[in-house]
Amino acid sequence: MAKKFIITDLDGTLLDTPGKLSKKYIEQLNKWIEQGLAFTIATGRDLKKTMKAINGLTLKYPVILTNGAILAELATETYLKITHIDDNISKHLVQKGQEFQLFPIVFAAFDPKKQQMHFNKGVWGPQKEITFLSSDKVYPLLELQCVSIQYHAKKEQLDPLLKWVKEKYGNQVNIIYIEDVAYSTSGIAGEWFWLEINSHEAGKDKMLKHLLSVINVKIEDVIAIGDNHNDTDMLKIASQGIAVANAVDSVKKNADLIIPSNQEGGVFQYIEEHLDEFI
Repeated sequence: MAKKFIITDLDGTLLDTPGKLSKKYIEQLNKWIEQGLAFTIATGRDLKKTMKAINGLTLKYPVILTNGAILAELATETYLKITHIDDNISKHLVQKGQEFQLFPIVFAAFDPKKQQMHFNKGVWGPQKEITFLSSDKVYPLLELQCVSIQYHAKKEQLDPLLKWVKEKYGNQVNIIYIEDVAYSTSGIAGEWFWLEINSHEAGKDKMLKHLLSVINVKIEDVIAIGDNHNDTDMLKIASQGIAVANAVDSVKKNADLIIPSNQEGGVFQYIEEHLDEFI
């Protein structure tokens, strides 16, 4: 009988503290991985931010980044698969966003000639003044392969752009629209959301299927764990979809099992209780 393969989201799922994984859990995971645990992650983070969050963790399998837009190997910082938005669509998206007085706060693009990834970022955070990307941080990258365009603003500001994108390019892009819980839990007024637009080939579920074909693992042997809307499709295709207790209601509704919250180390409790299935 094949051992189970675990893939988990990071923020709100695996990470037990804001922005990083505790040393005790890193050490425990490394021990299990050395014993044979088949484990990796699927996150909305980019490569650098992922490495910072799990610094010291030794992963033997590729990781899914930028909500399924990228597959990479952390140990060598190598990009294995990169999806990108159609050139004309990406330019139209940026133009239309400006008409709605919205400017990207994250813009990712890949230079195929130099084999170089660019992740230009503004500033955001509950205790920070939001700074969007200036034109010189966006327009030159539109000449490359656009991987991800991300906006951060209050829901009432983003809703009109979201509606336009769905109507104009709904089946040609992958749209992620989720609340920034860091703002709500910090008592910041208003509903702050992320609007992320990636290639229609992107998505944690789609990149998971690609990853499985690369490492020769069957979907029937996959256990997926998450907490937010961008995890839902991944949980649905796995043999078992698991939600942490702090997950949003829609994710818990679609999950096969609910485990303790990320702050309680729910993922680690689950692995420990079912260790014979993994090692």
